[in-house]
Amino acid sequence: MFQLNSITRILQLVLVLVLQLLACRAEFYSSTSGLEQLFRTEIVLLDELQNYVNEITQHAEALQSEIDAIRVEHLSAMDSIGSYLNNPVNAFRLIKRLHSDWETFESSVKGDTSRADYLEAMAELRENLSYPSQDDFVGSAIALTRLQQTYQLDVAELASGMLNGVKYGTAMSWQDCFVLGQHLYALRDYNHTVPWLQQSMQLLGEQSYGEESASLDFMEAVVGYHQQMGDHENALNLVNHVLAVEPEERRHLEETRTQLEDLITDGVKQGLLHTTARRPGDYHSSREFRMYEQVCRGELAPSAAAQRHLRCRLQRSRFGYAPFKLEELHADPPVVQLHDTVSQRESLFLQNAARPRIQRSTVYNQASSGATAAAFRTSQGASFNYSRYRTTQRLSQHVADLSGLDMDYAENLQIANYGIGGHYEPHWDSFPEHHVYPEDDRHGNRLATAIYYLSDVEAGGGTAFPFLPLLVTPERGSLLFWYNLHPSGDQDYRTKHAACPVLQGSKWIANVWIRERNQDRVRPCDLQRNHLSSLHFKNFD
Repeated sequence: MFQLNSITRILQLVLVLVLQLLACRAEFYSSTSGLEQLFRTEIVLLDELQNYVNEITQHAEALQSEIDAIRVEHLSAMDSIGSYLNNPVNAFRLIKRLHSDWETFESSVKGDTSRADYLEAMAELRENLSYPSQDDFVGSAIALTRLQQTYQLDVAELASGMLNGVKYGTAMSWQDCFVLGQHLYALRDYNHTVPWLQQSMQLLGEQSYGEESASLDFMEAVVGYHQQMGDHENALNLVNHVLAVEPEERRHLEETRTQLEDLITDGVKQGLLHTTARRPGDYHSSREFRMYEQVCRGELAPSAAAQRHLRCRLQRSRFGYAPFKLEELHADPPVVQLHDTVSQRESLFLQNAARPRIQRSTVYNQASSGATAAAFRTSQGASFNYSRYRTTQRLSQHVADLSGLDMDYAENLQIANYGIGGHYEPHWDSFPEHHVYPEDDRHGNRLATAIYYLSDVEAGGGTAFPFLPLLVTPERGSLLFWYNLHPSGDQDYRTKHAACPVLQGSKWIANVWIRERNQDRVRPCDLQRNHLSSLHFKNFD
Protein backbone atom coordinates (compact mmCIF):
# COMPACT_ATOMS: atom_id res chain seq x y z
CA MET A 1 0.00 0.00 0.00
CA PHE A 2 2.84 2.39 0.88
CA GLN A 3 4.62 1.62 -2.43
CA LEU A 4 1.40 2.25 -4.36
CA ASN A 5 0.93 5.63 -2.63
CA SER A 6 4.50 6.61 -3.52
CA ILE A 7 4.01 5.73 -7.19
CA THR A 8 0.72 7.65 -7.26
CA ARG A 9 2.41 10.75 -5.85
CA ILE A 10 5.23 10.56 -8.42
CA LEU A 11 2.68 10.38 -11.25
CA GLN A 12 0.82 13.34 -9.75
CA LEU A 13 4.03 15.40 -9.58
CA VAL A 14 4.77 14.59 -13.23
CA LEU A 15 1.23 15.70 -14.17
CA VAL A 16 1.69 18.95 -12.23
CA LEU A 17 4.91 19.67 -14.13
CA VAL A 18 3.16 19.01 -17.46
CA LEU A 19 0.32 21.37 -16.47
CA GLN A 20 2.84 24.01 -15.48
CA LEU A 21 4.48 23.76 -18.93
CA LEU A 22 1.10 23.98 -20.66
CA ALA A 23 0.13 26.98 -18.55
CA CYS A 24 3.18 28.82 -19.82
CA ARG A 25 1.90 28.57 -23.36
CA ALA A 26 -1.82 29.39 -22.95
CA GLU A 27 -4.43 31.32 -21.01
CA PHE A 28 -7.24 29.39 -19.30
CA TYR A 29 -10.53 31.34 -19.44
CA SER A 30 -10.54 31.95 -23.17
CA SER A 31 -10.80 28.34 -24.19
CA THR A 32 -12.17 25.07 -22.99
CA SER A 33 -8.70 23.73 -23.36
CA GLY A 34 -7.48 26.07 -20.64
CA LEU A 35 -10.37 25.15 -18.36
CA GLU A 36 -9.66 21.52 -18.94
CA GLN A 37 -6.10 22.14 -17.82
CA LEU A 38 -7.41 23.78 -14.67
CA PHE A 39 -9.75 20.89 -14.18
CA ARG A 40 -6.84 18.51 -14.43
CA THR A 41 -4.98 20.67 -11.92
CA GLU A 42 -7.86 20.41 -9.53
CA ILE A 43 -7.89 16.64 -10.01
CA VAL A 44 -4.28 16.56 -8.84
CA LEU A 45 -5.03 18.88 -5.93
CA LEU A 46 -8.12 16.91 -5.01
CA ASP A 47 -6.20 13.62 -5.16
CA GLU A 48 -3.49 15.15 -3.02
CA LEU A 49 -6.06 16.35 -0.48
CA GLN A 50 -7.79 12.96 -0.60
CA ASN A 51 -4.46 11.22 0.01
CA TYR A 52 -3.94 13.45 3.05
CA VAL A 53 -7.46 12.74 4.34
CA ASN A 54 -6.96 9.03 3.68
CA GLU A 55 -3.67 9.07 5.55
CA ILE A 56 -4.98 10.86 8.64
CA THR A 57 -8.12 8.70 8.59
CA GLN A 58 -6.05 5.55 8.34
CA HIS A 59 -3.77 6.93 11.02
CA ALA A 60 -6.70 7.64 13.31
CA GLU A 61 -8.33 4.27 12.60
CA ALA A 62 -5.04 2.45 13.13
CA LEU A 63 -4.48 4.21 16.44
CA GLN A 64 -8.09 3.56 17.48
CA SER A 65 -7.62 -0.11 16.63
CA GLU A 66 -4.52 -0.21 18.85
CA ILE A 67 -6.37 1.61 21.63
CA ASP A 68 -9.28 -0.82 21.41
CA ALA A 69 -6.94 -3.82 21.49
CA ILE A 70 -5.08 -2.53 24.55
CA ARG A 71 -8.34 -1.65 26.32
CA VAL A 72 -9.56 -5.19 25.71
CA GLU A 73 -6.34 -6.36 27.36
CA HIS A 74 -6.93 -4.06 30.33
CA LEU A 75 -10.56 -5.13 30.67
CA SER A 76 -9.54 -8.79 30.71
CA ALA A 77 -7.06 -7.95 33.48
CA MET A 78 -9.56 -6.12 35.68
CA ASP A 79 -10.88 -9.25 37.40
CA SER A 80 -7.40 -10.03 38.67
CA ILE A 81 -4.51 -7.84 37.64
CA GLY A 82 -2.13 -10.08 39.58
CA SER A 83 -3.26 -13.19 37.73
CA TYR A 84 -3.09 -11.33 34.42
CA LEU A 85 0.48 -10.13 35.06
CA ASN A 86 1.57 -13.52 36.35
CA ASN A 87 1.01 -14.94 32.87
CA PRO A 88 4.39 -14.87 31.07
CA VAL A 89 2.83 -14.13 27.66
CA ASN A 90 0.83 -11.20 29.10
CA ALA A 91 3.93 -9.94 30.89
CA PHE A 92 6.00 -10.14 27.70
CA ARG A 93 3.30 -8.34 25.71
CA LEU A 94 3.07 -5.58 28.35
CA ILE A 95 6.83 -5.07 28.35
CA LYS A 96 6.92 -5.26 24.56
CA ARG A 97 4.17 -2.65 24.23
CA LEU A 98 5.86 -0.22 26.63
CA HIS A 99 9.29 -0.93 25.21
CA SER A 100 8.47 -0.87 21.49
CA ASP A 101 4.84 -0.14 20.57
CA TRP A 102 4.44 3.13 22.46
CA GLU A 103 7.55 4.49 20.78
CA THR A 104 5.95 3.56 17.45
CA PHE A 105 2.78 5.41 18.44
CA GLU A 106 4.85 8.46 19.32
CA SER A 107 6.69 8.35 15.99
CA SER A 108 3.44 8.12 14.03
CA VAL A 109 1.97 11.10 15.87
CA LYS A 110 5.01 13.23 15.05
CA GLY A 111 3.63 13.65 11.52
CA ASP A 112 0.31 14.97 12.80
CA THR A 113 -0.46 18.65 13.48
CA SER A 114 -1.33 17.82 17.08
CA ARG A 115 2.00 16.15 17.72
CA ALA A 116 3.49 19.04 19.71
CA ASP A 117 0.98 18.76 22.55
CA TYR A 118 1.22 14.98 22.51
CA LEU A 119 5.01 14.93 22.58
CA GLU A 120 5.09 17.52 25.35
CA ALA A 121 2.72 15.40 27.44
CA MET A 122 4.70 12.24 26.68
CA ALA A 123 7.96 13.94 27.64
CA GLU A 124 6.43 14.94 30.96
CA LEU A 125 5.06 11.43 31.53
CA ARG A 126 8.42 9.89 30.70
CA GLU A 127 9.86 11.80 33.64
CA ASN A 128 7.28 10.44 36.07
CA LEU A 129 6.41 6.90 34.92
CA SER A 130 8.37 3.66 34.90
CA TYR A 131 9.45 2.26 31.55
CA PRO A 132 11.14 -1.05 30.90
CA SER A 133 14.76 -1.03 29.88
CA GLN A 134 16.39 -2.97 27.10
CA ASP A 135 17.44 -5.50 29.66
CA ASP A 136 13.81 -5.96 30.71
CA PHE A 137 12.77 -6.55 27.14
CA VAL A 138 15.57 -9.02 26.42
CA GLY A 139 14.96 -10.71 29.75
CA SER A 140 11.28 -11.26 29.05
CA ALA A 141 12.11 -12.68 25.63
CA ILE A 142 14.62 -15.10 27.14
CA ALA A 143 12.09 -16.07 29.81
CA LEU A 144 9.59 -17.12 27.18
CA THR A 145 12.15 -19.30 25.42
CA ARG A 146 13.24 -20.76 28.77
CA LEU A 147 9.65 -21.81 29.44
CA GLN A 148 9.36 -23.10 25.92
CA GLN A 149 12.43 -25.29 26.31
CA THR A 150 12.00 -26.45 29.90
CA TYR A 151 8.38 -27.49 29.52
CA GLN A 152 8.63 -28.36 25.81
CA LEU A 153 5.85 -25.97 24.91
CA ASP A 154 4.52 -25.77 21.39
CA VAL A 155 5.24 -22.30 19.95
CA ALA A 156 1.84 -22.08 18.26
CA GLU A 157 0.07 -22.85 21.53
CA LEU A 158 2.27 -20.48 23.50
CA ALA A 159 1.62 -17.71 20.97
CA SER A 160 -2.12 -18.36 21.21
CA GLY A 161 -2.03 -17.81 24.99
CA MET A 162 -2.17 -21.53 25.79
CA LEU A 163 0.09 -22.93 28.50
CA ASN A 164 0.09 -26.72 28.79
CA GLY A 165 -3.32 -26.88 27.17
CA VAL A 166 -4.92 -24.18 29.33
CA LYS A 167 -6.00 -20.84 27.85
CA TYR A 168 -4.53 -18.20 30.16
CA GLY A 169 -4.25 -15.04 28.08
CA THR A 170 -4.58 -13.14 24.84
CA ALA A 171 -2.89 -14.48 21.74
CA MET A 172 0.30 -12.89 20.47
CA SER A 173 0.12 -10.99 17.20
CA TRP A 174 2.35 -11.73 14.25
CA GLN A 175 4.28 -8.57 15.14
CA ASP A 176 4.83 -9.87 18.69
CA CYS A 177 6.19 -13.14 17.36
CA PHE A 178 8.40 -11.39 14.82
CA VAL A 179 9.91 -8.97 17.35
CA LEU A 180 10.62 -11.89 19.67
CA GLY A 181 12.22 -13.87 16.85
CA GLN A 182 14.22 -10.84 15.76
CA HIS A 183 15.65 -10.34 19.25
CA LEU A 184 16.44 -14.03 19.63
CA TYR A 185 18.30 -13.76 16.33
CA ALA A 186 20.29 -10.83 17.71
CA LEU A 187 21.03 -12.94 20.80
CA ARG A 188 22.27 -15.73 18.50
CA ASP A 189 19.67 -18.13 19.83
CA TYR A 190 18.92 -19.43 16.37
CA ASN A 191 17.19 -22.65 17.42
CA HIS A 192 14.48 -20.58 19.10
CA THR A 193 14.49 -17.89 16.41
CA VAL A 194 13.26 -20.29 13.73
CA PRO A 195 9.90 -21.33 15.25
CA TRP A 196 9.01 -17.76 16.32
CA LEU A 197 9.68 -16.36 12.85
CA GLN A 198 7.74 -19.27 11.38
CA GLN A 199 4.80 -18.56 13.68
CA SER A 200 4.96 -14.85 12.85
CA MET A 201 4.72 -15.48 9.11
CA GLN A 202 1.91 -17.98 9.56
CA LEU A 203 -0.10 -15.43 11.55
CA LEU A 204 0.68 -12.69 9.01
CA GLY A 205 -0.60 -14.90 6.20
CA GLU A 206 -3.88 -15.38 8.07
CA GLN A 207 -4.57 -11.63 8.23
CA SER A 208 -6.99 -9.91 5.84
CA TYR A 209 -4.02 -8.00 4.42
CA GLY A 210 -1.78 -11.08 4.36
CA GLU A 211 -1.64 -11.19 0.56
CA GLU A 212 -1.07 -7.48 -0.01
CA SER A 213 2.22 -6.43 -1.55
CA ALA A 214 3.49 -4.85 1.65
CA SER A 215 2.92 -8.12 3.54
CA LEU A 216 4.63 -10.11 0.81
CA ASP A 217 7.57 -7.68 0.94
CA PHE A 218 7.86 -8.42 4.64
CA MET A 219 7.72 -12.17 4.06
CA GLU A 220 10.40 -11.85 1.42
CA ALA A 221 12.61 -10.04 3.92
CA VAL A 222 12.11 -12.84 6.47
CA VAL A 223 13.28 -15.34 3.84
CA GLY A 224 16.69 -13.73 4.31
CA TYR A 225 16.68 -14.54 8.02
CA HIS A 226 15.99 -18.21 7.33
CA GLN A 227 18.63 -18.35 4.61
CA GLN A 228 21.30 -16.87 6.88
CA MET A 229 20.44 -19.39 9.58
CA GLY A 230 20.53 -22.27 7.10
CA ASP A 231 16.83 -23.03 7.63
CA HIS A 232 16.26 -23.91 4.00
CA GLU A 233 12.86 -25.57 4.46
CA ASN A 234 11.13 -22.56 6.01
CA ALA A 235 12.83 -20.22 3.55
CA LEU A 236 11.51 -22.32 0.66
CA ASN A 237 7.99 -22.45 2.12
CA LEU A 238 7.90 -18.65 2.32
CA VAL A 239 9.26 -18.24 -1.20
CA ASN A 240 6.64 -20.64 -2.57
CA HIS A 241 3.87 -18.77 -0.75
CA VAL A 242 4.96 -15.37 -2.06
CA LEU A 243 5.32 -16.69 -5.63
CA ALA A 244 1.89 -18.33 -5.43
CA VAL A 245 0.29 -14.97 -4.63
CA GLU A 246 2.32 -12.75 -7.00
CA PRO A 247 4.03 -15.00 -9.57
CA GLU A 248 4.66 -12.27 -12.13
CA GLU A 249 5.74 -9.50 -9.76
CA ARG A 250 8.11 -11.78 -7.82
CA ARG A 251 9.91 -13.59 -10.65
CA HIS A 252 13.24 -12.68 -9.08
CA LEU A 253 12.46 -15.23 -6.36
CA GLU A 254 12.44 -18.14 -8.81
CA GLU A 255 16.22 -18.30 -8.76
CA THR A 256 16.14 -18.29 -4.95
CA ARG A 257 13.63 -21.12 -5.00
CA THR A 258 15.87 -23.21 -7.26
CA GLN A 259 18.89 -22.62 -5.03
CA LEU A 260 16.96 -23.61 -1.92
CA GLU A 261 15.58 -26.75 -3.56
CA ASP A 262 19.12 -27.78 -4.57
CA LEU A 263 20.43 -27.19 -1.03
CA ILE A 264 17.65 -29.32 0.45
CA THR A 265 18.09 -32.10 -2.14
CA ASP A 266 21.86 -32.20 -1.58
CA GLY A 267 21.42 -32.14 2.19
CA VAL A 268 23.69 -29.13 2.58
CA LYS A 269 24.08 -28.02 6.19
CA GLN A 270 25.27 -24.44 6.21
CA GLY A 271 24.34 -21.24 7.97
CA LEU A 272 24.23 -19.97 11.53
CA LEU A 273 22.20 -22.92 12.83
CA HIS A 274 25.02 -25.27 11.87
CA THR A 275 28.11 -23.12 12.46
CA THR A 276 27.12 -21.66 15.83
CA ALA A 277 27.68 -24.45 18.31
CA ARG A 278 27.45 -24.37 22.08
CA ARG A 279 30.69 -23.72 23.88
CA PRO A 280 32.52 -26.86 25.05
CA GLY A 281 31.44 -27.69 28.57
CA ASP A 282 28.23 -25.66 28.31
CA TYR A 283 26.19 -26.68 31.34
CA HIS A 284 22.91 -26.37 29.43
CA SER A 285 24.00 -29.25 27.19
CA SER A 286 24.92 -31.52 30.08
CA ARG A 287 23.12 -34.68 31.18
CA GLU A 288 22.60 -33.12 34.59
CA PHE A 289 20.76 -30.12 33.13
CA ARG A 290 18.58 -32.41 31.02
CA MET A 291 17.71 -34.37 34.18
CA TYR A 292 16.76 -31.11 35.90
CA GLU A 293 14.42 -30.20 33.04
CA GLN A 294 12.91 -33.70 33.13
CA VAL A 295 12.24 -33.37 36.85
CA CYS A 296 10.60 -29.97 36.26
CA ARG A 297 8.32 -31.56 33.65
CA GLY A 298 7.48 -34.47 35.96
CA GLU A 299 9.09 -36.99 33.60
CA LEU A 300 11.68 -38.07 36.17
CA ALA A 301 10.50 -39.02 39.67
CA PRO A 302 11.39 -41.38 42.53
CA SER A 303 10.50 -45.00 41.92
CA ALA A 304 7.68 -46.70 43.79
CA ALA A 305 10.25 -48.76 45.69
CA ALA A 306 12.03 -45.62 46.86
CA GLN A 307 8.76 -44.17 48.15
CA ARG A 308 7.45 -47.34 49.78
CA HIS A 309 8.71 -46.56 53.28
CA LEU A 310 7.86 -42.84 53.27
CA ARG A 311 5.19 -41.77 55.72
CA CYS A 312 2.96 -38.85 56.65
CA ARG A 313 2.64 -38.24 60.38
CA LEU A 314 1.87 -35.71 63.07
CA GLN A 315 4.99 -34.50 64.87
CA ARG A 316 4.70 -33.03 68.34
CA SER A 317 5.83 -29.44 68.77
CA ARG A 318 8.58 -28.71 71.30
CA PHE A 319 7.17 -25.24 71.94
CA GLY A 320 3.52 -26.05 72.52
CA TYR A 321 2.25 -25.36 69.00
CA ALA A 322 -0.24 -27.64 67.30
CA PRO A 323 1.40 -30.84 65.99
CA PHE A 324 3.15 -30.49 62.65
CA LYS A 325 1.65 -32.24 59.61
CA LEU A 326 4.89 -33.79 58.39
CA GLU A 327 5.29 -35.57 55.06
CA GLU A 328 8.46 -37.52 54.27
CA LEU A 329 9.45 -36.80 50.67
CA HIS A 330 12.80 -38.59 50.57
CA ALA A 331 14.57 -40.95 52.98
CA ASP A 332 18.30 -40.57 52.26
CA PRO A 333 19.08 -37.74 52.27
CA PRO A 334 16.03 -36.89 54.35
CA VAL A 335 13.73 -34.28 52.81
CA VAL A 336 10.50 -33.41 54.62
CA GLN A 337 7.62 -31.00 54.05
CA LEU A 338 5.45 -29.55 56.80
CA HIS A 339 1.97 -28.53 55.72
CA ASP A 340 -0.18 -25.63 57.00
CA THR A 341 2.72 -24.02 58.86
CA VAL A 342 2.15 -20.42 57.77
CA SER A 343 -1.31 -18.83 57.49
CA GLN A 344 -2.52 -16.92 54.46
CA ARG A 345 -2.51 -13.73 56.53
CA GLU A 346 1.13 -14.26 57.50
CA SER A 347 2.08 -15.07 53.90
CA LEU A 348 0.51 -11.85 52.62
CA PHE A 349 2.11 -9.86 55.43
CA LEU A 350 5.57 -11.13 54.47
CA GLN A 351 4.98 -10.41 50.78
CA ASN A 352 3.85 -6.86 51.52
CA ALA A 353 6.77 -6.29 53.89
CA ALA A 354 9.22 -7.34 51.17
CA ARG A 355 7.78 -5.38 48.24
CA PRO A 356 9.29 -1.95 49.09
CA ARG A 357 12.73 -3.46 49.68
CA ILE A 358 12.90 -6.08 46.98
CA GLN A 359 15.95 -6.10 44.69
CA ARG A 360 17.48 -8.40 42.11
CA SER A 361 18.64 -11.60 43.78
CA THR A 362 22.36 -12.29 43.69
CA VAL A 363 24.68 -15.29 43.94
CA TYR A 364 28.06 -15.63 45.60
CA ASN A 365 30.92 -15.09 43.15
CA GLN A 366 34.08 -16.82 44.32
CA ALA A 367 36.23 -14.84 41.88
CA SER A 368 35.15 -11.49 43.24
CA SER A 369 34.48 -12.74 46.78
CA GLY A 370 31.14 -11.00 46.65
CA ALA A 371 27.54 -11.26 45.51
CA THR A 372 26.54 -10.53 41.90
CA ALA A 373 23.44 -10.89 39.75
CA ALA A 374 23.45 -13.85 37.39
CA ALA A 375 21.35 -15.01 34.43
CA PHE A 376 20.92 -18.44 36.02
CA ARG A 377 19.02 -16.89 38.93
CA THR A 378 16.18 -14.56 37.98
CA SER A 379 14.26 -13.43 41.00
CA GLN A 380 14.12 -10.53 43.42
CA GLY A 381 14.53 -10.67 47.15
CA ALA A 382 14.73 -8.82 50.44
CA SER A 383 16.38 -9.86 53.70
CA PHE A 384 15.03 -9.50 57.23
CA ASN A 385 16.41 -10.18 60.67
CA TYR A 386 14.15 -12.68 62.39
CA SER A 387 13.55 -10.25 65.24
CA ARG A 388 12.06 -7.67 62.86
CA TYR A 389 8.43 -8.81 63.07
CA ARG A 390 6.38 -11.26 65.10
CA THR A 391 5.75 -13.19 61.90
CA THR A 392 9.45 -13.55 61.11
CA GLN A 393 10.03 -14.64 64.72
CA ARG A 394 7.42 -17.36 64.28
CA LEU A 395 9.12 -18.55 61.10
CA SER A 396 12.35 -18.92 63.05
CA GLN A 397 10.57 -20.74 65.87
CA HIS A 398 8.92 -23.22 63.48
CA VAL A 399 12.28 -24.23 61.98
CA ALA A 400 13.85 -24.52 65.43
CA ASP A 401 10.85 -26.51 66.61
CA LEU A 402 11.10 -28.95 63.69
CA SER A 403 14.87 -29.40 63.63
CA GLY A 404 16.07 -28.51 67.12
CA LEU A 405 18.80 -26.39 65.53
CA ASP A 406 20.04 -23.15 67.08
CA MET A 407 18.56 -20.31 64.99
CA ASP A 408 20.99 -17.80 66.50
CA TYR A 409 23.37 -19.08 63.83
CA ALA A 410 20.97 -18.75 60.92
CA GLU A 411 21.43 -16.18 58.18
CA ASN A 412 18.81 -13.46 57.81
CA LEU A 413 15.50 -14.58 56.39
CA GLN A 414 15.40 -14.00 52.63
CA ILE A 415 12.01 -13.42 51.03
CA ALA A 416 12.10 -13.93 47.26
CA ASN A 417 9.70 -13.51 44.38
CA TYR A 418 9.96 -15.21 40.99
CA GLY A 419 8.24 -13.51 38.07
CA ILE A 420 8.14 -14.25 34.34
CA GLY A 421 9.90 -17.54 33.83
CA GLY A 422 11.67 -16.89 37.14
CA HIS A 423 14.12 -19.67 37.96
CA TYR A 424 17.29 -20.67 39.74
CA GLU A 425 19.33 -23.31 37.97
CA PRO A 426 20.69 -26.34 39.87
CA HIS A 427 23.00 -25.37 42.73
CA TRP A 428 24.08 -26.32 46.21
CA ASP A 429 23.22 -24.11 49.15
CA SER A 430 26.33 -25.28 51.03
CA PHE A 431 29.65 -23.64 50.27
CA PRO A 432 32.38 -25.62 48.48
CA GLU A 433 35.48 -26.90 50.25
CA HIS A 434 37.66 -24.10 48.87
CA HIS A 435 35.21 -21.38 49.94
CA VAL A 436 36.90 -18.37 51.51
CA TYR A 437 34.85 -17.07 54.43
CA PRO A 438 34.98 -13.38 55.32
CA GLU A 439 36.96 -12.59 58.43
CA ASP A 440 33.83 -11.77 60.42
CA ASP A 441 32.01 -14.95 59.31
CA ARG A 442 32.79 -17.67 61.84
CA HIS A 443 29.52 -19.55 61.64
CA GLY A 444 30.71 -22.25 59.25
CA ASN A 445 28.95 -23.82 56.33
CA ARG A 446 25.23 -23.97 55.63
CA LEU A 447 24.18 -27.04 57.51
CA ALA A 448 20.50 -27.00 56.56
CA THR A 449 17.99 -25.26 54.32
CA ALA A 450 14.32 -24.53 54.91
CA ILE A 451 11.99 -23.00 52.33
CA TYR A 452 8.63 -21.51 53.27
CA TYR A 453 6.22 -21.39 50.35
CA LEU A 454 4.28 -18.15 50.71
CA SER A 455 2.09 -18.65 47.63
CA ASP A 456 0.62 -21.31 45.42
CA VAL A 457 1.86 -21.41 41.83
CA GLU A 458 -0.58 -22.33 39.09
CA ALA A 459 2.00 -24.01 36.88
CA GLY A 460 5.73 -24.59 37.13
CA GLY A 461 7.92 -23.08 39.84
CA GLY A 462 8.60 -26.33 41.68
CA THR A 463 11.73 -27.10 43.70
CA ALA A 464 13.62 -29.78 41.77
CA PHE A 465 16.28 -32.15 43.10
CA PRO A 466 17.74 -33.69 39.91
CA PHE A 467 19.75 -36.41 41.68
CA LEU A 468 17.00 -37.73 43.97
CA PRO A 469 15.01 -37.17 41.57
CA LEU A 470 12.32 -35.18 43.35
CA LEU A 471 9.96 -32.34 42.48
CA VAL A 472 8.28 -30.39 45.27
CA THR A 473 5.26 -28.39 44.14
CA PRO A 474 4.86 -25.01 45.88
CA GLU A 475 2.05 -25.17 48.42
CA ARG A 476 1.20 -21.96 50.25
CA GLY A 477 1.85 -22.23 53.97
CA SER A 478 4.11 -25.27 53.79
CA LEU A 479 7.75 -25.64 54.85
CA LEU A 480 10.39 -27.71 53.05
CA PHE A 481 13.46 -28.84 55.01
CA TRP A 482 16.68 -30.78 54.33
CA TYR A 483 20.32 -31.01 55.43
CA ASN A 484 23.03 -29.80 53.03
CA LEU A 485 25.89 -31.56 54.84
CA HIS A 486 26.65 -35.10 55.88
CA PRO A 487 27.04 -35.68 59.64
CA SER A 488 30.79 -35.58 58.99
CA GLY A 489 30.48 -31.99 57.79
CA ASP A 490 31.18 -32.87 54.14
CA GLN A 491 28.90 -31.56 51.42
CA ASP A 492 26.02 -33.83 50.50
CA TYR A 493 26.16 -33.44 46.75
CA ARG A 494 22.83 -35.24 46.34
CA THR A 495 21.05 -32.13 47.65
CA LYS A 496 21.74 -30.10 44.52
CA HIS A 497 18.43 -28.43 43.76
CA ALA A 498 16.82 -25.79 41.58
CA ALA A 499 13.82 -23.53 41.22
CA CYS A 500 11.98 -24.62 38.07
CA PRO A 501 10.82 -21.72 35.85
CA VAL A 502 7.46 -20.26 36.83
CA LEU A 503 5.10 -21.03 33.98
CA GLN A 504 1.94 -19.41 35.32
CA GLY A 505 1.53 -17.46 38.52
CA SER A 506 3.78 -15.67 40.98
CA LYS A 507 6.05 -17.59 43.31
CA TRP A 508 6.83 -16.19 46.76
CA ILE A 509 9.13 -18.04 49.15
CA ALA A 510 11.13 -17.38 52.31
CA ASN A 511 14.58 -18.97 52.46
CA VAL A 512 16.14 -20.07 55.74
CA TRP A 513 19.83 -21.04 55.83
CA ILE A 514 21.20 -22.41 59.09
CA ARG A 515 24.95 -22.48 59.70
CA GLU A 516 26.75 -25.38 61.39
CA ARG A 517 28.28 -23.56 64.37
CA ASN A 518 26.94 -24.65 67.77
CA GLN A 519 24.70 -27.32 66.21
CA ASP A 520 26.74 -30.31 67.42
CA ARG A 521 24.37 -31.05 70.31
CA VAL A 522 21.51 -31.60 67.87
CA ARG A 523 23.55 -33.07 65.04
CA PRO A 524 26.88 -34.38 66.37
CA CYS A 525 29.74 -34.54 63.92
CA ASP A 526 30.66 -38.11 62.96
CA LEU A 527 34.23 -39.10 63.70
CA GLN A 528 34.47 -40.84 60.35
CA ARG A 529 33.64 -39.34 56.99
CA ASN A 530 30.48 -40.78 55.42
CA HIS A 531 30.27 -38.73 52.25
CA LEU A 532 31.00 -41.46 49.72
CA SER A 533 27.31 -41.96 49.00
CA SER A 534 27.12 -38.51 47.44
CA LEU A 535 30.64 -38.06 46.04
CA HIS A 536 29.54 -39.44 42.68
CA PHE A 537 27.32 -36.39 42.20
CA LYS A 538 30.07 -33.82 42.78
CA ASN A 539 31.10 -33.82 39.12
CA PHE A 540 28.18 -35.68 37.66
CA ASP A 541 28.94 -35.17 33.98
